[in-house]
Amino acid sequence: MLELNNDNWAFYADEENSVYYIDFESLSVNLSDISVRRKDGDVVFKEDVFELPVNTIYEIDFKQFGTGQYDIELRSFTGVIRRSVSIR
Repeated sequence: MLELNNDNWAFYADEENSVYYIDFESLSVNLSDISVRRKDGDVVFKEDVFELPVNTIYEIDFKQFGTGQYDIELRSFTGVIRRSVSIR
């Protein structure tokens, strides 16, 4: 799968509350799904988002996953955007 340039996607972190936001409107692609993986590769969250409006602000609450290193993967039909996050 093609690795998409992630310089232009809007990713906002509320690190105090372990909540991350993704602004779909700032993306240059339509997403098919979002997943969160631990660094060991274990998928802890996955949701299909293709049906959501293009102006969605998507919220991921990491409190349910616990502390650690994670990768957020935004998948489109042409590639994937990854962002690493650290939850303390």
